[in-house]
Parts: sequence; structure tokens; C-alpha cells
Amino acid sequence: MTIYNTLIQLYCMNYVTTNIRLPEVDYLRLKSEAARNRLSLSAVIRKKITTSYQPRRSQTEVKKMLVELAKLARENAKQLKGYKSVQVIREMRDQAKW
Repeated sequence: MTIYNTLIQLYCMNYVTTNIRLPEVDYLRLKSEAARNRLSLSAVIRKKITTSYQPRRSQTEVKKMLVELAKLARENAKQLKGYKSVQVIREMRDQAKW
């Protein structure tokens, strides 16, 4: 199973920290916009994401989502037991396979 990093913003003033990969040209464009508007890069990205999609979730919904996410993480851990993802990513990076 392939796992994608996603930026999830929960609307009970809870934030999730994540890493994302952007093409360099997009990164530079976003950094430039942030500098022009005197905002952080994170604030610009959050603004762009929230202007197009703004679900309001109750604390109960958030807790259910987190429980489901933890369940999926445990299932993935079982399926990927012994899989050294960091090592694989480093090898891919070093061999420039992406």
C-alpha cells in the first residue's frame, strides 16, 4: 500500500505538522508571494488550501478521524513489518531514481 503525505488542517484549532514535496518553481512562487505579503510560507499555503475547502468539524468528528487514522497506521505497520522505508528513500535519492 502506498502512503501519501497530506496536509490535514483540523478546524478545532488543532494543526498537524507534515512535510510535503513541491516542485522548485512552485516553492519559489509561494515564497515570493509570502515575502510580498509579509506572511510565512505556511500561512500562504494554509490560505490557499482553506479558501477552496473549508469543512467545519466537531471535536467528536476529529476524535473519530484520529482513531481511524491510528487504526490505519497499525494496519500499515503490520503489512510493512521489516520494511525499511527510510533506507529505501535514501537509496532512491542517492541513485536519483525519482
